[in-house]
Amino acid sequence: MGLPEHIETRLFINGEFVESSEGKTFDITNPATLKLVAEVHEASEQDTDRAVASARAAFPAWSALSPAQRAPYLKKLASLIRENIAELAALEAASMGKPVGEFFEGYAAAGKFDYYSEAGHLIQGTTSVQTPGFLNMTLRQPYGVVAAIIPWNVPLLFLSNKVAPALIVGNTVVLKSSEKAPLTSAKLATLIQQAGFPPGVFNIITGFGNVSGSILSHHMDVRALSFTGSGRTGRLIQAAAAKSNLKAVFLELGGKSPAVVFEDADLAKAVQETGYSFQNNSGQVCMMNSRIYVQDTVFDKYIELFREYLNTRVKIGNPLEQGITHGPQADEAQHKAVLRYLELGKKSGDLLVGGSALSDREGYYVQPTVFTNTPEDAQIMKEEVFGPVVNINVFKTEEEVLAKANDTEFGLYAAVYTKDISRALRFAKGLEAGTVGINCTSPTTGVNDTPFGGYKSSGTGREGEPFTSLNNYLETKSSGAKMAEASASSASGLQPMRGHGTHRVHSSYGRLVGEVKEGEPIPRDSEETTPDEVDEPLEAEPVLDSVNDLHESLGTMMLDSTGRYRYVGAHSEIPFNAVVCTKIGREAEVRRDPRIIATPKVGLYPPPFPTTSSTDAPGSPGRAFFLPRRELCDYYVSRFLADVHSTHWFYSIEQFLYQVDSTYTGKSGPPSTSWMCSLYAILSLGAANYDEPSGQSPLPPGSPAASDVKSSEDYIVLAKELIPAVYDEADLDSIRALAIMSIALENLCSRTTSYLYMGASIQMAYSIGLHRDSLTPSVSSMEREQNRRIWWTLFTLDLEIASRGGSPTLIDERYLRITTPLPSEQILYPGMHTPLSWLSTSVSLCRLKREIIQAVYTERFMNSRTVSCTTISKLLLSLQGWHQLMPPHLKPDVPTPSTHKRAVAVLHLQYWSTIMLLCRPFLLYLVLKHSTMEVGKKIWFERMGKTCIDAAQKSLNVLEQMARDNTLSSLTSFDSTCLLRLVMVFILAFVHTKMPQYRSHIETSNSLMKSMEQIGFSKMVAEETPIRLADLGIPIETNEGNTSVLLDDDLIAQLWGNLDGNFMTPLQTQQSLDLAIDDTNYSDLNSDMLQMTNLDDSIVIDAHTVYSGYDYR
Repeated sequence: MGLPEHIETRLFINGEFVESSEGKTFDITNPATLKLVAEVHEASEQDTDRAVASARAAFPAWSALSPAQRAPYLKKLASLIRENIAELAALEAASMGKPVGEFFEGYAAAGKFDYYSEAGHLIQGTTSVQTPGFLNMTLRQPYGVVAAIIPWNVPLLFLSNKVAPALIVGNTVVLKSSEKAPLTSAKLATLIQQAGFPPGVFNIITGFGNVSGSILSHHMDVRALSFTGSGRTGRLIQAAAAKSNLKAVFLELGGKSPAVVFEDADLAKAVQETGYSFQNNSGQVCMMNSRIYVQDTVFDKYIELFREYLNTRVKIGNPLEQGITHGPQADEAQHKAVLRYLELGKKSGDLLVGGSALSDREGYYVQPTVFTNTPEDAQIMKEEVFGPVVNINVFKTEEEVLAKANDTEFGLYAAVYTKDISRALRFAKGLEAGTVGINCTSPTTGVNDTPFGGYKSSGTGREGEPFTSLNNYLETKSSGAKMAEASASSASGLQPMRGHGTHRVHSSYGRLVGEVKEGEPIPRDSEETTPDEVDEPLEAEPVLDSVNDLHESLGTMMLDSTGRYRYVGAHSEIPFNAVVCTKIGREAEVRRDPRIIATPKVGLYPPPFPTTSSTDAPGSPGRAFFLPRRELCDYYVSRFLADVHSTHWFYSIEQFLYQVDSTYTGKSGPPSTSWMCSLYAILSLGAANYDEPSGQSPLPPGSPAASDVKSSEDYIVLAKELIPAVYDEADLDSIRALAIMSIALENLCSRTTSYLYMGASIQMAYSIGLHRDSLTPSVSSMEREQNRRIWWTLFTLDLEIASRGGSPTLIDERYLRITTPLPSEQILYPGMHTPLSWLSTSVSLCRLKREIIQAVYTERFMNSRTVSCTTISKLLLSLQGWHQLMPPHLKPDVPTPSTHKRAVAVLHLQYWSTIMLLCRPFLLYLVLKHSTMEVGKKIWFERMGKTCIDAAQKSLNVLEQMARDNTLSSLTSFDSTCLLRLVMVFILAFVHTKMPQYRSHIETSNSLMKSMEQIGFSKMVAEETPIRLADLGIPIETNEGNTSVLLDDDLIAQLWGNLDGNFMTPLQTQQSLDLAIDDTNYSDLNSDMLQMTNLDDSIVIDAHTVYSGYDYR
């Protein structure tokens, strides 16, 4: 891995790259080769002042933006960092010697910018009414200009830790990078410019501490400063702040971190982790284990394993080469300092390993060095070396080692290894350090939901999630509002009175739908009861006949391509679409078996798959797993992550990409069968290059998938061959594999197989206790959160797969006790394609949709096939309440980062689809029976019908925006199902009203179908829809010889009335379609319902207001 041809070395001030005002530069020398890398511009006092002035000028406009408006800049920067990881790693290696194979800071920095981009709205003030006559509140407001001074050892990580939270809450920033390692910060400045940050918001300078660092520390316009570095410099900054404007200062300084290893510890684990800690980054880490205390009974064994670790795991070499784990010290000064401490160590302790510079190569290399039996008062035990040097001493008792560990002026980090939980907790409390690792050590700091910082001389203040860093960069302002005194009469009117304001609750409502769930809006009657009315018996509320009747008029069985009849439930799109296409079209005149839903006219569903003999199965003895070229795999994976994983989370992105890489490199051994099944399913989704009858691939010219020797179906076959072994493994990877297979097979129109695999995935989840959060104590918090996220993904996917096929869900919270909480996004970041709070918001909507299906569509016994009006109203208002309580950054009118646009759009499509699921039976009934409906009934049905059409129009707007954003996808059935759903609603609206706008909506929907990749389910929908439309007399394209039926209300009524009684099932009779409700109750709507269903005048549903001048054919 080499350096880029051009290395940016200038200062970045007010959105522009400028040279030093004094023309000064300093050299950056590669510490491994001692060759010149770059000449970097040094910031002068004038340059530093200009940077602060630019930040101050930019502050008013930046702070006036909402967090949602600032977020896209941080999101874009995170994306650009990920795109430039290789270059950033090479620059770091060339400037301060960190091996490129050990470079994790790029991904970590990108993750920080991603995280904080969505955390700004979490900061809120408080209110209090505890002082009579006052409404008191606190406001959280940004400081203004914030300075950040970062060290040279892990510059990008510290940069993101300080800058991202400061920016998202409204501060502007001046960052000073270290003169030892300025190149990655300068490269980041180019990415800041590409991300489009407003000028002055984010400035980056580099130079020496006694000039630019001192200016920032003393500057009167800098209101807060965060510094990570040496204790000496930290004290100077603290003094400068006190002498100037008492700016807020946050310091993370040096460390002399102890690790204590007890005799009951896992020695192999302790050796590996403490060994890595002191040698990682050539020992240039502030929280490295520079002191290790081992109990006397296991000391010799520990030393033996420690030697073995250094001999086998440490590889010294050029940091620009892969496989190197130990590079040089950062520069000559650091090299000399470490060698000086080595000589001191030899005088005070016993040298075990190392002890000198490397003589066989040029560069600032130092051998990893171990001393034992060093006196506690030795200089090397008291001072921070900042190199690959560790002192290992022996101890006998807890009291002895606790005193030794705390005998230092530093207190940044400490670690203890023991299996005794009581002892571990005693030490966690007794060790004088800001962070204590139990059975782990640095560079691990725990998880991302705790702050980090030091005791004693290791610093002041803390940084970290979830709120610590955000709070660091916000002032707290208190404000008291004096309230006018209320008169006695008006005050009395504000007091709640028992018996008043209590709304009538209908007994049938309670019987049919149960109690109102917590957090859901409660429907309100239009009139309040009086005290005399409270105890009066309530009248039974009129009820609606089961809306299942509307769908079962064409039967519930569908013949598939295998010759088997498959049941399709009423809540699926399939029977509803069949009603629309058959009941009002030419097929209504054709006598057929009433139990059968008409099959599609295009293709075979499910399609036939190639077969392979068992001896050729991948992974079988003598045959390796097939893998496509790596670039093809990367292309397919990127499609999967953007289009599928954004809304169906199964993997931590870092874990997933590492597993893909390991599969190709073999560095983690042979892959498991379940993992390969998952990968094949993912490749199937990404490939999607079916052969067309014409021999033309549907892929765009130049697509990498066009060169793949295997098609999507071929990858599915490879995955299917692994299914028996996947069942046998029945682990977390098996759950993932079957769920992803379910998504892929559904998109290949294999609905039944998809449903079965989904069921198997959920049953495996039950078997390992995902629904009860049942995990062994040894499972890490990260693994626990991963399992929780997978469970709730299955919860939503179960409904999605089952609903499209009209099958029962396998997860039913009415009968199954689920104790798994929603995952914490502070611990496990959902990834760059999924916004924070997306899953929890989707789960709450999923629960509402399940309630709708259970209340409205569930098949009932004959004597209880009724649904109350209040049930419908309550469900509709609950959906409205969900929409109002949606997190602000997920709302449609908030700017969305490009990587989140698909996930946010899908969430809104799910919402409008659920509205249509609830309201579409009333629209269908209105179209079929409007001429015979009573006036009161028709008003209520028209409101429901208009709500359905409005939801369809809103969905169409979302889908059109997705097309403009290039986020429509054919990799799952979701997008095409949404479009097909809209077409059916607009057909009903069009044939009922003849309004041209609905015909236009049909054409727009059809155009969107054609604009998508013509693969799988999307291809079927795009081909089938125009045929069905032509049958209904709504041709999209006029073909020669095509004669359309002119539909009007009379013809629709005639088609309905002419149906043979024998053709109709009992559920299709006039009696079953009439809704026996008192007319007055339909107009008795409360104010919330009236407001929600009072839509704009453009939504026309009255058949008497048609536009007669439009030729809708």
